[in-house]
Amino acid sequence: MISPDQALKLVVDNVQAVGLERVSIRQALGRILGEPIHVPRDIPGFDNSAMDGFAVRSDDLADASRERPVELKIVETIAAGSVPKVELGPRQAARIMTGAPIPRGADAVVPIEQTRSSNDAVEVLVSVASGWCVRRRGEDLREGDLVLAARRRLRAADVGLLASLNCSMVDVYRQPRVAIVCTGDELVDINQQPSGAQVVNSNAYALAAAVSEAGGEATLLRVARDRPSEIRERFCEALCCDAILSTGGVSVGQFDHVEEVLRELGIRELFHGVSQRPGKPLMFGLLERRPVFGLPGNPVSALVCFELYAKPALRKMGGWENFWLPKVTALCAQDIKTAAHLTEFIRVKIERRDDQLYATASGEQGSAILSTLSRADGLLIAPAKKTILPRGSQVEVLLLSCEAALAYSPGFEV
Repeated sequence: MISPDQALKLVVDNVQAVGLERVSIRQALGRILGEPIHVPRDIPGFDNSAMDGFAVRSDDLADASRERPVELKIVETIAAGSVPKVELGPRQAARIMTGAPIPRGADAVVPIEQTRSSNDAVEVLVSVASGWCVRRRGEDLREGDLVLAARRRLRAADVGLLASLNCSMVDVYRQPRVAIVCTGDELVDINQQPSGAQVVNSNAYALAAAVSEAGGEATLLRVARDRPSEIRERFCEALCCDAILSTGGVSVGQFDHVEEVLRELGIRELFHGVSQRPGKPLMFGLLERRPVFGLPGNPVSALVCFELYAKPALRKMGGWENFWLPKVTALCAQDIKTAAHLTEFIRVKIERRDDQLYATASGEQGSAILSTLSRADGLLIAPAKKTILPRGSQVEVLLLSCEAALAYSPGFEV
């Protein structure tokens, strides 16, 4: 049985990005950029006004003040989008709107609030320096600049930037398509009330949501009952996707058939069993070069294994450069018992007290108690050599949500 660190290395070393696709920038938000973007022209492309006001020659206003205003003749009105027609001479001004080009002869703009104007003249109440309230050509971006590097996760401002460069289509990494195969005679769907020993198939919906969070596209296949022929049929259907997640059937019970079926299909098994809790029966391998995660059937075990191993793998497949879970150091707020001889991932709440983070167990740690995972901010890593973490001891915590990472992990970027 291998350690969690060894398992994670085997996973990430055996997956690669699934390739690029060209999409409209309307579909690019949150995607990973697949090409460097350079600036085709100066932005802005001309000197323009940063304010509504009057374009002036700053030398004319050297002595202007409220007590001694300087009167200038208005020779033109320049709207945004129009081209100036007049070159300003001494003691002349042009009424100008925000974003409009600066006329020849002018070198500054006086905001309208610092003036008193009539139809054909304006009194300027302040002196201004050359360049005042002028946006210079290229002050945002220069032609040829690298503006967005490949492997950047695109945000709303990036989409606006692409639009300003006339870039309507962009190459992004394709989101990995992930098949979800849930196995078990006891499973019923969400719209069916369980009876007897039946349970609702919550794993399917939790994993589909987790795949979306990781930047993938989930495909839910029909539940496979605990018969090798049905399990084989589902895995064959799953081969249309880039990766496969299965739940249940990976332990050593009489009705656990997933491993034998995958071996018949030719999987290259890289490990089966990790010295951790929860999720000890985890299986991983490659089936026709596709990563296959044989997750345990218990809801917490399935999701914890997804977070630890499948999420980094899917992010790497989707082109993410930093695909690791954010990690912080905290102090135990209480004594925490841990599993003997296994690395235990304990569901914890995090809180900050006087610039120090503290971790508290979010509740009972059974592998079927999903509510304590829902309440958790992270997974405390309890070393295999310890059976108790005393109050005040220093621990590492993997953060599970963007909200927790933004709150507790300096430098984290969504």
